[in-house]
Amino acid sequence: FLSGAAVMGAAFAGVAGLSGCAPSAASSKDEASASSESSVTTVGYDGTGALPWLGEKPEIADADVAESIDADVVVVGLGCAGVPAARAAAEAGAKVVCLETSSKLNSAASDMAIFGGQTQAQWGRGDGFLDKKMVVNMHMEECSHHANYGIISRYYDESGAALDWFIEPSDVYIAEESYAEIPEEGQKNYLYPYMYPMPETYDYTQEDLPCYPTSVGFSSLATVMADNLQAAVDAGAEVRYKTKGVELIQDESGAIAGIYAQETGSEKYIRINAKSVVLATGDYLGNEDMMKFYAPECIENGIQILSIDTDDEGNYTNVGEGHKMGAWAGAAVEQWHAPIIHHMGGGAGADGRGVIGNNGYLWLNLRGERFMNEAMPIYDISEAILAQPGRTCWVITDSRSRKGGTLGLKLADGTVRRSNTIEEMTRAMDVPVNTLRRTISEYNEDVAKGLDRRFGKRIFTQAIDSPPYYWGRESVYVHMTLGGLAVSPEARLLDRRGMPIPGFWAAGETTGGIFGRGRPGGMSLITCLVQGRDAGRAAAERSLSLKPKAENVEK
Repeated sequence: FLSGAAVMGAAFAGVAGLSGCAPSAASSKDEASASSESSVTTVGYDGTGALPWLGEKPEIADADVAESIDADVVVVGLGCAGVPAARAAAEAGAKVVCLETSSKLNSAASDMAIFGGQTQAQWGRGDGFLDKKMVVNMHMEECSHHANYGIISRYYDESGAALDWFIEPSDVYIAEESYAEIPEEGQKNYLYPYMYPMPETYDYTQEDLPCYPTSVGFSSLATVMADNLQAAVDAGAEVRYKTKGVELIQDESGAIAGIYAQETGSEKYIRINAKSVVLATGDYLGNEDMMKFYAPECIENGIQILSIDTDDEGNYTNVGEGHKMGAWAGAAVEQWHAPIIHHMGGGAGADGRGVIGNNGYLWLNLRGERFMNEAMPIYDISEAILAQPGRTCWVITDSRSRKGGTLGLKLADGTVRRSNTIEEMTRAMDVPVNTLRRTISEYNEDVAKGLDRRFGKRIFTQAIDSPPYYWGRESVYVHMTLGGLAVSPEARLLDRRGMPIPGFWAAGETTGGIFGRGRPGGMSLITCLVQGRDAGRAAAERSLSLKPKAENVEK
């Protein structure tokens, strides 16, 4: 749930700076104050109530329309929320049209935090494994109660069943445990549990911030996504790639009546008449104006963005188009947003993975000093790194760490480095050898006593006393913005009075009410899935209920 104990589960690529930003957070200046040269460009709320990022609603005339088609449900965006929405709506009997700006579906990350269900039951984590009140209340507290309790409650209730449903169309091999050997026939597409079996020496209830043993990971989430989309197509869904949603169509009462879409490179529009629309366009990480308004600290601190949501020409597709369409149609935009600042490790490669992950090893600032309780979830670690000189740090482990997997790969490509002595390591880090020796010695003494004298760390991974030493630089990126359109627990879009807009749903990172400043790891993907399935089913039900009876009988 809080994947602070996981090595790394997400796969991201495409590191780029926001235009006008300060230098990268991964600057190597040892004592840099990291003050931004671009702070004057940040905006935030200006007291007027205006949304400077919104712009004017497009004016589309009949003469601008080159094609007009009819559908029951339009799903805008084929990512982790849009694909399940499309499948759910199509399997419910609706005529579905899917719009996607890219030439393929978008799949990012791989982890899901699941509660209950038949899949989890195989590892003894079925219904009732954890107390719902404990989990939901902890999430609300971490998010400073900016989240919607009803949405989080539904996520808890439905995540297990949603996972079971999601893997139905795909030939997924299910691993028996976390590090089980995968047979050759299952290596292209398998699902595995995190933290199973649980080490006898580990008690998550004793952590300051518990890491509940609930998460699962996919070896290829994109494969399972593609299988789900194929199930939607097999049920009759039409997919239009390189086509984006532009503007909602509403009738005189304000209910949704369709959407205008536009193919890449065309000056004309497609009018799609439909009684239900599901927005699943992702976040707005690639929209600098929105970032300045809702997350000015990211611009001011020059934090680079990490995203794979691009079209065929390399342009970001997560630019807040769904947020704009929703706001133009009268949907409320929530006030509290959560830019997910995530340490991915210096020199993150094409797969976006960090250096040594977020294990609770020894973490040091550029002066060679400890600066935090290392046994924290990944997002708290990121906040701690941001407060350090240069907004970067070193992470150190020793020969007892696993040599395989990501650590082995990063060692091979030079991202992780190896030193046989502390002196050799300090020369490469350019820190005082006496400082590093003292820091490591004090840390090892605390490990032996099981008592952290500086930061109160209660869960220690290991001492740093068995050379060779493995180390690397960790930096932070912002890879997601969580916050957006206000929705009900059933994913219905709400207007500024808190009332549902007929025929309008949203799912995933286009929506609000799920997070505050905190974000439990693995929860973003599964809420996309839960909301997408809910929205697709409900949208289909509404549209089919409004059809003439004879037409429904024929279908």
